[in-house]
Formats: sequence, C-alpha cells, structure tokens
Amino acid sequence: METIGKVIGGTVGGKVHIRLKSDAKVHVGDLVTCSDVTNEVYFMKITNVMISSLIGPQFIEDMAGQKLEYDVDYELFDQKDRFYRIAEAKLLKIRSGSSFLQPRAIPNFFSDVSPIDSANFSFVNVKGEIPIGSLRLGTESISGVKISLPAESLISHHMLVVAATGKGKSNFAKVFLRGILNLEKYSAVIFDPHNEYFGGRGAKGLRDHPLRKKIVYFSPRYQEVPTAEQLKVYTEDLEPDDFFGIINLSDTQQEAMDLFRRVYGKPWIRELLNKPTESIFEEFGQRIHKATIATLKRKMYHALELEGSKGLVFDTASKSEASIYDKVKKSVSERKLIIVDTSMVGEETEKIISASLLNRIFTNYREAKQRDPQEFNNYPEVLVLFEEAPRVLGSEVLAEGTNIFERIAREGRKFKVGLCAITQMPSLLPREILSQMNTKVILGLPAPMDRDAVVNSASQNIADESAEIQMLDKGEAIITSPFIDFPLPVKIFHFDKVLEEDNKNKQITLTPVIGIG
Repeated sequence: METIGKVIGGTVGGKVHIRLKSDAKVHVGDLVTCSDVTNEVYFMKITNVMISSLIGPQFIEDMAGQKLEYDVDYELFDQKDRFYRIAEAKLLKIRSGSSFLQPRAIPNFFSDVSPIDSANFSFVNVKGEIPIGSLRLGTESISGVKISLPAESLISHHMLVVAATGKGKSNFAKVFLRGILNLEKYSAVIFDPHNEYFGGRGAKGLRDHPLRKKIVYFSPRYQEVPTAEQLKVYTEDLEPDDFFGIINLSDTQQEAMDLFRRVYGKPWIRELLNKPTESIFEEFGQRIHKATIATLKRKMYHALELEGSKGLVFDTASKSEASIYDKVKKSVSERKLIIVDTSMVGEETEKIISASLLNRIFTNYREAKQRDPQEFNNYPEVLVLFEEAPRVLGSEVLAEGTNIFERIAREGRKFKVGLCAITQMPSLLPREILSQMNTKVILGLPAPMDRDAVVNSASQNIADESAEIQMLDKGEAIITSPFIDFPLPVKIFHFDKVLEEDNKNKQITLTPVIGIG
C-alpha cells in the first residue's frame, strides 16, 4: 500500500499531525488509514493541509523577495527536507482484530499513513433502506461504496437540510423521497413552493418514477395534469389554531377568533367576512372592538387571498365534497407520498395551507396513540418536508408565539411524525430547534454564521469539518446523525440518473423493510 505520510504527533480527542510525502496528493476531506506496531488500524479524515519549513520565516521572506525582485533562482539540494506539507487528521475509528472501536488511542510516531483502499471500506458501517449517494473522499466519490440511511431513525427524529443556493438541496430531497417511495412502511407530505418535486415541463420529478401511482398531487392547476387533485380548502374546515403562530395576530385578535368559532360554529370565517362590521359589533354586545373586527376581516381576506367569497385555493361556500384533509388522511394511511403545490399562492396562504394540514395529521396521530396504542403501532411514519424553514421556525416567528411546526419539532417523534426542514440560513433558527433536528445534511455553507449554527447544534463534533463545509461543491455533503458512527462524507446521487436506472428496471417491487443496525 502506498505511503503518503508519517505520523509526527497529535492527541486523543484532538488531531493527528502527519508529515506528507512531497508528491502525495492529499485534499481536505480525504480518508486515510494508519497502522502501527500494535497491529491496530486507525481510520482518519484529513481536516487541514498546510505548508511548513525548517527554515525560519525571515529567511523564507528574504528568499521570496529575491525571487520576486531580482529573479534569483535558488537551487536547494535539500529542498524536500526543508520545505514540506503537514496534514491535520481527525480520528474516526480504530479496527482491532475484527472489531471497530471508538478512537481512544493514537498511532505511534512515524507510523505509515496511506490512502484508504477498498479492503478497508467496511469501517463505514451504515445500514439503511434509503440509498442517497456514494462515499466521498475529498472531491472524489467511490462509486463502489454506496451510502444508505436508516429511514425510521431519520424520519421520526427530524432532519435538517442546509445549503447555499445551487448546492443541491432539492436534488437531495428528491433522492431521499425516491427512497421512501420504494418502501412500504412510510408516508410523506411535501409542501412544494416551487413546484419542482412532482416534475413537468421538461423537468424530471417524482411523477416520472415507476411507482408514480403511490403519489397524490394537489395543485391549483390540477386541470393541466390528468392525475392531479384540486388544491381546494373550504374555510369551514379551518380552525383558529390554523392561524395562530402562522400569521401576525395580536392576543386580542386571537381571542376574537376563538369567540367567533364558538358562537358561529364551522362557518365562522364566512360569517365574519360576510356580515357588516357594525352588525357583528352589535351582535356581540360590544365585547369586541370595531377596530378588531375590521382588522381581522382585512387580515383574513389577505391571508386567504380571497376575491369576494373565494380565491385560488380557499372557498367560503358550504362544503359540497370531501375535504382535502380527509383525502390527505386517507392517502397517509395508504402510505402514499402527498405533494402539495403551493407555487401559485402567497407566503401567508402557503403557510396556512401547510399548517392546517399538519395540524390535522398530528392531531390524528396523537389521538390514535391515546385511543388505542396497539392500533397506533400499525400507523405509518410520516415525513413532512418543507422549504424555507425560517418562515415557520425562525427565531423572530416563534418569538410571536408557538405554532404546529415547533410543536412537532418538540413532540413529533413520540407520535411518528417527523420534519424535514430545508433552509439556506440555519442561523435564523433557534438553537433549541436546531438541536431537535437530529440528522443534518450539510451541502455547503459559505456564511460563517450559518456554519457556526450547524456545527454548534450537531449531534456529533463537526468543528473540524467547518473548513470542509465551506468548500463543499454542488452535490457534496457531510451527514451527521446520532444514528451513524461519524460524520459521513457523501456525494449525493443525481436524481435524474437514479430515476433513469429505476425506469430501466420497470419491474420494481416495493423493497422489504430491513432491520437497522
């Protein structure tokens, strides 16, 4: 095996220092191995590379000046001895015999360091049902070493996908959802603000998968897609809780909404919007200020995007068909993927749609567990995927009051409901929420504040990966989770390519659920 360096120092729990061979090609993120006299094999990850010299800094500066100003070309007979590179490496695992141990020892001085080879890839011991990519060594991916993640652990304990624009957040999400689609045990609800997950108009999406019959697609433009369902919400199905923490409401306005719901019943929104302000004021015996009534009317018209009695999604008419909530409940029970296209509505309308659906799902699961725990065991786990997470989980939003997204972040794992939050700016999320997202898929973050937010809330120590996180290219990821042994460097599959492979084998059957190791 090729030797690329020698151990020259380090500490357990810190970094191992390696002097590199002059012609060794070593990059941040590379995985290397080291054997010493104990016959134990150390697996390490390069976290930094630097240049060093036995010559003092002043002499080096003088030599550089001579080269620059006078074109003096020094010929040093011992140049390889005097100028060299040092790598810092992070210990990942130790193999002792046939067992893999946590790194509680350190290799000896002058131990040989070599690139990892195919015989040693067994130290990446991740058992899962959802294939998401290949093991990555620095900038190179090892196509023969596939990385699959354990669905149950990830879904119920929440996921956070973070990356700057163009780094591959949506591609990862589609690859992960494709994995769920190929399993029988799970369901997912996807709120799609850019209409990119379902696919169409030249862009590949989940509808192009051989198991497309497992997908339910709700959209305002349902007439353009033969298999789509209309995204329509009757306001009489809405409750005041669907608005709390989602749109900006004062305490007085929230109390008024609760009062309207108790007095008017299910048609409370229709009554509020249709009746004159003066009439409502008199009807409630001046218990509600006219200004509060008028402000609520204005906010409801705006939030629901109503023109008269109906809008693109919301309708104040009496319900004449099964509600979208009943349809989603049925689809979840059938272990389907539900995609909700919110690309044609504004931010507040989108948040009300997603919050109201999420409220019903969570309430259904929570009540089922309390009613019959044995029956609840047969309920599928549900992943709720949404983008631009700070809009519903940001520090400023939650400072105004809690909402269903925060509640599920805290309690969802007890009731088989998990979140997959996607964001470019994790620094806008509260530390407590970040800590609840046990699995983090990091696809490249150039901003120091965002890197710090993810590093400081990760379930594993990834402080040494901060520089690598900054340098990650499109599709390159670091995945950290309490359900894997160490932060995994991964090259995420390209969705279009795995989709092409799926369609080559159209006789796809649902993958049986395997145990999680």
